[in-house]
Amino acid sequence: MGKLHQKIKAIFLDIDGTFFDHVTNQILPSSMEAIQKAKENGYKIALCSGRPLKMAQELCVFNDIEWDGFIGSAGNTVYDEHLNLIRKNGFTNQELQTIFAIAHQKHLCLYVNGSHAFLTEDDSKAKEVLARFHVQIPNQIRPWKPEDSVEMISMFEGYDYDYSDFLCIPSLRLQKSSGCIVDLIKEGINKYTGIQSMMHYWGLHENDYMAFGDSLNDKEMLQNAKLAIAMRNGDTALFPYADFICDASYQDSIQKTLQQFQFI
Repeated sequence: MGKLHQKIKAIFLDIDGTFFDHVTNQILPSSMEAIQKAKENGYKIALCSGRPLKMAQELCVFNDIEWDGFIGSAGNTVYDEHLNLIRKNGFTNQELQTIFAIAHQKHLCLYVNGSHAFLTEDDSKAKEVLARFHVQIPNQIRPWKPEDSVEMISMFEGYDYDYSDFLCIPSLRLQKSSGCIVDLIKEGINKYTGIQSMMHYWGLHENDYMAFGDSLNDKEMLQNAKLAIAMRNGDTALFPYADFICDASYQDSIQKTLQQFQFI
């Protein structure tokens, strides 16, 4: 694919199943070393996750690496290198009221993260899924309040469940995430829109980027990347959007891929 490392100025990495491996429950030392080397070589590096900032911090992904930015909640929030918020999209209070009313009527447990993390129902399935992804189980089980700042809403009934009642909200779309998780996302917002904001902030909006991902909420991020990398342990439905399928996240795949394409 030519000397892509000369055309690309930034590298974006998903967290779960990509930068953080849930088989070994760690960030591989080789990945840490590779990202640091890429940064030293002049590339901007950022995490681009479905997790909001507070949930990402639970995995200690910000330790030992000075990231140039963070994109959270699948593009809903964009933070600078100091984790100061520079852009936020989200539902209006009227839209949120409708979302939570539908969930209450259908007895659906929603996981909500923003100014507070809470569950709307005491649901063992939701707690099991959150624990599997090393998410702190919220102490609060309560309804949404209008004063809550909401960055993320997730559901845990699986991909075959009929969530169509939520589609009465024109500004909403349903996004498959990791495992059985379905996120409620603002229409027109995805990881790529977050990347666009980040590239503008860096002054690199006319330049290309490279991205690593493993699940369908990475689709737009990979579709628009100059070099799109899918993890072999990821959702196979993502593979058609990738230029290259690297090894699994529990192998030294990030390091080897960056070496193969001469970024480090």
